[in-house]
Amino acid sequence: MEADYGIELGPTAPALEIPWQDPAGQLHYVELRGGIGSNIERLIERVPEARQFPALRKFLIEVNSQSAWQTAKCDVWCDETEASENLYGAGFTQSCYVDIVLAEPANLRFSLEAHERAAKELAAALDAHEELTSFAEIVVRRCYFHRVLDPAESDAGYCLTLFLIGYGSTPAAAAECWTNTVDVVAMRLLNLRPQEERAKDQELG
Repeated sequence: MEADYGIELGPTAPALEIPWQDPAGQLHYVELRGGIGSNIERLIERVPEARQFPALRKFLIEVNSQSAWQTAKCDVWCDETEASENLYGAGFTQSCYVDIVLAEPANLRFSLEAHERAAKELAAALDAHEELTSFAEIVVRRCYFHRVLDPAESDAGYCLTLFLIGYGSTPAAAAECWTNTVDVVAMRLLNLRPQEERAKDQELG
C-alpha cells in the first residue's frame, strides 16, 4: 500500500458539517457513535453504502464502537483505470472515502496539530503494508460542528477524510483488495488515539 497525508484548509477546500443533509433531503448524517450491540446494527441500516458493501459495514461498526473516532459521511464507487497511469499496472479500482471526527477526547476536535499528527501517523502505519496493491490518502479538513441547542450556530474544528483505493486486474480483484485495505485501516484506527498532552507538546514545539 502507498499512503500519504495532506492538509486542505483553503477558502475553496471542501469542509464537513455535522450534522449534514443533502439539498434534496434524501441523505443525511447518521449518528452511529454510542450504538451498542443490536442498537448499532439497527442504526447502520440507515446508511445505504453499509447495506451494499459488507466491508464498509464492518468498518463503520468497528470504528464507531471501538475507536477514538466516529464516522460522519462515506461513499463507495468503482472505475476502470489506465494500467499505465497507476503504480500497480491495474485496469480496475474500487474506492471509497470516509469522513471521521474525533470522539475521544472531544476537545481535540479543535486542534489542527492533533489532526495533522494523527494523519501523519496513520499514513506511516498504512505505508508499511506493502502486501496490498492499494492507495490511501488522509486529508485534514475543516469541520463545522453545529450546536444542538442552536443549529444555526457552529464551532469550527477539524476532521480527517480517508480516501482508500484498491487496485486489481478485474473488478472482483479490485473489490477484494479494497476490502482488505478497509480492514487494515479499521485496525489501525483502533490504535490511533490522540492524547491532549501530546497535542500540547506539538503546539509548544
